[in-house]
Amino acid sequence: MITIKLEIATNGIIKTIVDDNYNGADELSEFKTVYETDGDSSKGFHHTIKFLSDLTDELGVDLGNKYSSEVLTFDTEWGSHYEPNEKDLKEKIKSLSEELKFHKEWLKEISKENIAKTLIEATKK
Repeated sequence: MITIKLEIATNGIIKTIVDDNYNGADELSEFKTVYETDGDSSKGFHHTIKFLSDLTDELGVDLGNKYSSEVLTFDTEWGSHYEPNEKDLKEKIKSLSEELKFHKEWLKEISKENIAKTLIEATKK
């Protein structure tokens, strides 16, 4: 049986995975991973996101995939009371503009495909 044990450390989380039947040979195997989460918010939550991602993967939690209409992701965003400065706002606007441009192009492609399908169906009749 595989067990996952989580321990609080002074600077983060220690995850221990114990397999009492390693390679099907009744051998005990133990793997430890340390996730340094102290001050992680100043680094973009890199270690915290890695911890949550690894844990959900090891537990077999379905987060969706690249073909799903919904995918659960671990991402960061501004706090509800955060007051961005001019640089932050310009970066956010740039990022959102790029995302909007991508989606508009995607929509054009879908529209073209739909027109083509309609014409093909019309010629079949």
